[in-house]
Amino acid sequence: MNFANDIRYGLRMVVKQPTVSIIAILALALGIGLTTTMYSIVHGALGDLPFEEPAELVHLDQTNPSLGINGMGIDHYEYQDWRSQQTTFEDIAAYYQGTINISGSERPVRYEGAFMMPEVFELLGAQPHVGRLFTADDARPGADAVLLLGYTMWQNHYDGDPSVVGEQIRINGRPGTIVGVMPEGFAFPMAEEAWTALAIDTTTADRGQNRQLNALGRLRDGVEIETALAELNGIAERLESEYPESNEGVRAGVVPYVREFIDPQTIAMLWTMQGAVFMVLLIACANVANLLLSRALDRSREVAVRAALGASRRRVIGQMLTEALVLSAIGGALGMAIAYYGVQWFNGHLATIQVPFWITVALDWQVMAFAAATVGVAAVMAGVVPAWQITGANLNDILKDETRGSSSFRMGRISRGLVVAEVALSCGLLVGAGLMIKSVTQLRTLDPGFRTDVYSARLGLFEADYPEVEQRREFFSELTRQLNDQPGVEAATLVDAMPGTFRGGMSRLSVEGEAYAAREDHPLANVAVTAPGYFDTFETDLLQGRDFNPEDTADGLPVAIVNTSFVERFFPGVDPVGRRFKEGTEDGDGNAWLTIVGVAPDMYMEGVGNPGQQPPQGFYVPLEQADRRFMSIVVRGTSESMQLSDRVRQTVVGLDANIPLYWVQTLQTEIDQNTWFFNVFGMLFMVFGGVALFLAAIGLYGVMSFAVGRREQEVGIRMALGAQAADVLRLVVRQGLWQVAAGLVLGGGAGDSGGRRSGARAVPGGPA
Repeated sequence: MNFANDIRYGLRMVVKQPTVSIIAILALALGIGLTTTMYSIVHGALGDLPFEEPAELVHLDQTNPSLGINGMGIDHYEYQDWRSQQTTFEDIAAYYQGTINISGSERPVRYEGAFMMPEVFELLGAQPHVGRLFTADDARPGADAVLLLGYTMWQNHYDGDPSVVGEQIRINGRPGTIVGVMPEGFAFPMAEEAWTALAIDTTTADRGQNRQLNALGRLRDGVEIETALAELNGIAERLESEYPESNEGVRAGVVPYVREFIDPQTIAMLWTMQGAVFMVLLIACANVANLLLSRALDRSREVAVRAALGASRRRVIGQMLTEALVLSAIGGALGMAIAYYGVQWFNGHLATIQVPFWITVALDWQVMAFAAATVGVAAVMAGVVPAWQITGANLNDILKDETRGSSSFRMGRISRGLVVAEVALSCGLLVGAGLMIKSVTQLRTLDPGFRTDVYSARLGLFEADYPEVEQRREFFSELTRQLNDQPGVEAATLVDAMPGTFRGGMSRLSVEGEAYAAREDHPLANVAVTAPGYFDTFETDLLQGRDFNPEDTADGLPVAIVNTSFVERFFPGVDPVGRRFKEGTEDGDGNAWLTIVGVAPDMYMEGVGNPGQQPPQGFYVPLEQADRRFMSIVVRGTSESMQLSDRVRQTVVGLDANIPLYWVQTLQTEIDQNTWFFNVFGMLFMVFGGVALFLAAIGLYGVMSFAVGRREQEVGIRMALGAQAADVLRLVVRQGLWQVAAGLVLGGGAGDSGGRRSGARAVPGGPA
């Protein structure tokens, strides 16, 4: 009954003092809305897999600490050894990701896909929506190809027709059959649209030469990750002793499955952002506490009279906390509207990139429960200080205090302290926001030194159709020639790793004349395979030497072009042209010594916005002296790049109608997708900082307005005695300046340190 009366009284107070109530509700709405938005993002990004007992599912790969390799695929032989010798998992199953080409009566289309062992579905507990899953017979070497369709692909391309099961198609150039459709939302292992059976054939490669498998494991009940990792490392050590040539230094890697696809830096940033937005909530609560403190002072005589008539301190505190709860509840309702639009905005950005299938940012029941808890916490934080302070005052002093001077002094100290805290918190946020804004600005204005508005597309050759190296080279050579002959094309080339992206490969090197004590001492460098015209297509001039020419054939002198970082790293102060190096760490490993024939400027082979993750040094080798099945087409035209799409596709179809193009976009689009993190979280940080500044300003204004109002008599006396308006203004401003100064000192240092940590993934040249 008392609680209901307190609610009604609280609502009357909201109406009675609308200005104070509106400011308090707005502050709480912003704090609760932004906190809920950020929590929904963190909750969605770090959520569990939508399968039974998701905490038991782990990702397995291999590492080689001695070579600085933190993650690599598993060899077919090693996978079978792990599976047969382990005891800590219910089972282990292998898979690998790769695009899948599907063709039937229509034009071939390549989808994001995965090659899966049948046991993967058993470990996940997944069942088909239509048809069946893979069987052991499907995974035998030489078995007919089979395909599982993703639900969205089934709806979009087969109109959701169940009779598609059993349809004969071609899968990666081989005759195959559609055997089933997976349920809506299933896209394991990350964002796949189709799946084909994985057949392991250990006769195709020697041990250690085909590390392309990933593995999924389900821990037995009660087994910790550390225990499973120790067991697999024990197996790895035995394999190292048995097969030292292929397994030297190779160890196991075991992590919770969802952590494999979200790197630690991103996780750290998410929690940093959650902490930052909680600071906004603290500022909002301090703001409301200040407003309620001011209102409580005006009601101090009322509270004293109630206490004198027998009301307990607990009863009065309960009533005042209920009033704060009323404000928080109204603010929370408005905050949920802010959170709804915040989530919609964030999901709009997610739609432009590929994210793991289990990431769903939504206002689900868990987020709503968090929001409700936040409302309660905000009510307590905003209401407990004024409630405790006003009920702890001396009743006789309050009843005798006609001038309100003494109580004003006591309240003023607390109020001014809250303002200092607000300014300190907002200052810290603004420093971090400033550093993030600087990074975003540098990213948007970055001149990479090469054309990024070029057309790009990916294609791959089927091994069954192009089994010989010479056939693949001939196809790519003819494709390059025909693309350059197309009207509207200024230059065209092929490359296996686009500049400014993260799709490049790396290799350990041996520089001629250098001695290396151990394998891990051999340096790493980025490597790209290019067709003729690569630098011309990107309108990049070589700094020294020459470009690749028609004489750089498979039978010619093995050559390479290196970038400036490569020269600075390995040939400082000397002319690198004519020097030699090779891929690999051993003499007699079969790799040819490459002669440097040119030096190119750095073209972000390590990726834009990826400082410290990969070294910048790199080199290029001609396609005629390498073997690749997958390449990217790059075309610079006389008009808008994407207008060339049909012409490029027709050129490819003219050479081989079974080869589809995929990842069709401009290079700038791909770079934007890879760096969306900066734009989105930079915008969030700017919003957090702006709201914090707004709330701190309101808080300071409220306190100063209240303080001046309480000193009307004093100001009147001062002016009657000869004080000028400017003197009074200086008095008031001086009172506010020390609060701002104290907050700046407290918040500035912490904000600089925290902001730089949160902006650690800055673009090159940014604050890192």
